Amino acid sequence: MQDPTSADRRRSAEAPSSAEYSQRTSNVTVRGPLTEEAAVTLKSSGTAPRPAQAFPLYRFEDEGEIARGGMSSVRKVFDRMIMREVAMKVLDPTRSFDELAHFVEEAQITGQLDHPNIVPVHDIELDEQGLPTRFTMKLVRGQTLEALAREGRASPLGRARSEELLQVFLRVCDAVAFAHSRGVIHRDLKPSNVMVGTHGQVYLMDWGVAMLREGPRMSEAPPSMRIRNSGDSTRETAGSLTGTPSFMAPEQAWGRVEEIDERTDIYGLGGILYYLLTLRPPHDGRDAEESLRLARESQVPMPGEVVEDSALPPLLCRIAMRALSERPGDRQSSVEELKGEVEAFLHGGGWFSQRRFPQGAVIMQEGATADAAYIITEGECELWKTLGDRQSFVCTLGVSQVFGETAIFTSGTRTATVIAKTEVATIVVTREAVERELDRSPWLRAFVRAVAERFVDLDRQLSKLRSERPDET
Repeated sequence: MQDPTSADRRRSAEAPSSAEYSQRTSNVTVRGPLTEEAAVTLKSSGTAPRPAQAFPLYRFEDEGEIARGGMSSVRKVFDRMIMREVAMKVLDPTRSFDELAHFVEEAQITGQLDHPNIVPVHDIELDEQGLPTRFTMKLVRGQTLEALAREGRASPLGRARSEELLQVFLRVCDAVAFAHSRGVIHRDLKPSNVMVGTHGQVYLMDWGVAMLREGPRMSEAPPSMRIRNSGDSTRETAGSLTGTPSFMAPEQAWGRVEEIDERTDIYGLGGILYYLLTLRPPHDGRDAEESLRLARESQVPMPGEVVEDSALPPLLCRIAMRALSERPGDRQSSVEELKGEVEAFLHGGGWFSQRRFPQGAVIMQEGATADAAYIITEGECELWKTLGDRQSFVCTLGVSQVFGETAIFTSGTRTATVIAKTEVATIVVTREAVERELDRSPWLRAFVRAVAERFVDLDRQLSKLRSERPDET
């Protein structure tokens, strides 16, 4: 951009007609007159520094548009004072007073959220009319989480790169949790608002529709933890719509401003998880109007219904769908709780599904094809086995006990029947799920496979022995 800023005008007005200017680099000291039309460049080699081009009259050089939103654009500019490229967000000329107030509030809120995963704001700049219509921030070089998720895969979390993407998600949780601790609700969480830098840096972007949370929780917080702005936070009336319809929580979609709180952002985080699972937003309408209707009706299909040809981790699907609950009270109570659930998935067991059986249900039938093992988490089961010409009771199985484990290593048939003595909850363990769990630990995978091969070999020997000596077995 070629417009002067207030800082430029102030420097020009205050600059003396002549002054001693001293700056060091390496062992060279340069002195010369400091005016708006004169400057020096420093050479780190040689004995005689040479004067260079005049100090620029305008501080920022426009290098083109990076992105555009509803009422503003983001441009890459070169800051001649600091000698670096930065991002500059510029409010469109057709702004209204309310839009200008929102714009300034965005800069103030973001600038005070000093966190490693929130993009830093450098300064608010005044335009030629003296209005604060621009602010500069760190220029992040990299990709959005949306672009990373879409790189060469039908479902990003159906493959080995899932841990990398989920680590990005955890950093986003950190940023949102920090904002909540300062009374700020983001309200526009989506994969395209997450930037991942070239060296793995993660930044949550675009706080343009952020809301300052009011109430006892923040009024009791120490002043150092409160967000301060130039005046009262811009108020919204009931029915106001903010955010992106395809990721909106129902309370946002209905414009129920008084109901928006931290759990609204939990819905947005659930939407990001849902996208990582399916490459679709939770409200995937043909246009914004249909997406808004789906958000209001809270119609979110299960991830497995969207990605039918890809195995998805059941636990992560449950975590995402809980965060996307229609009622805020059914969602995770805090971002920290949501983050903890995702971390638990990463620690293991997330590929195993869960299943409940009513009392009296036959969970496993003797003679049927073996396809899964079961771990009891609630209730009790009875194990029965055919001895001679009749079914005989063998034992009762309780919490933490396992049955059907041979299905993980062999493709034979069931050798016993298991019936639910009470209502029973189980973890279902399949061979594919075990393989997925072992993908993150090559040495453990090698160990388990070695044990499995010995188990299969022993099973073959026992089967051969039974067939050769049926009366002795």
